Amino acid sequence: MKRLLIAATIAGSSLAPTAVWAEPGLAAEVYGPAVHQGEGEIAVRGGVLDGGGADGEWQTKVEAAYAFTDFWRPAIVGEWEHESGETEFTAVAIENVFDFTGTRDWPVHFGAYVEYEVNTQDGPDGLELKLLMQRERGPLNLTLNLIGEREVGGGSSDTWEFGYAAEAGYAFNEDFALGIQGFGDAGTDDDLGHFGDHAHYWGPFAQFELAHVGEGEVELQLGYLVGTGDTEADGQFRFKVEYEFGDDD
Repeated sequence: MKRLLIAATIAGSSLAPTAVWAEPGLAAEVYGPAVHQGEGEIAVRGGVLDGGGADGEWQTKVEAAYAFTDFWRPAIVGEWEHESGETEFTAVAIENVFDFTGTRDWPVHFGAYVEYEVNTQDGPDGLELKLLMQRERGPLNLTLNLIGEREVGGGSSDTWEFGYAAEAGYAFNEDFALGIQGFGDAGTDDDLGHFGDHAHYWGPFAQFELAHVGEGEVELQLGYLVGTGDTEADGQFRFKVEYEFGDDD
């Protein structure tokens, strides 16, 4: 989904700030709803657009998260973007994942995600909400995020943008998994629908455990997503390096 990182163009106003739009995916994450008290993570993730008019543009996020309770895991995130030959620190955000603990034994485990993003450039901030859904059966893990986001603060638009993030993964053992990921737009509250007309990226990923460090472990995820619909690139390379530590009951 096109991120609300820099002010949206205001129709008819020559003083409106320039908009920087990111394609679905890139440094985005497919979030599961599970929260375990005492667990933490430090992650670097990003994506590089391949082909098309946005070839070579990228986005990177650095995140630090810690679960203070068995139902709440906050995180702080820094974001950088590279566009038109320039690299900028574009945002800092506070994320919150809430585990709906009463659904842990349901066929589908539910949770929620709330993010407030402070725009470090000229323009309004952003609010992002997600409904998190996950079904785990043995080595198979299915995850779906339904996403709504909008600008907030001075000069903001009142338009909501909607999208999704999805993942199906199969763990062959504790150290190796393969799967498919997808990210896409679904339109706005003024123009919801026409699913195929919006930008979508889907493709395979592989996840490896690289090493044990102290009481935690380092994991690497690599993937390539192919663009369909109204995309600015042919595809995107994605990566994530993550250090997880703490209690993993």
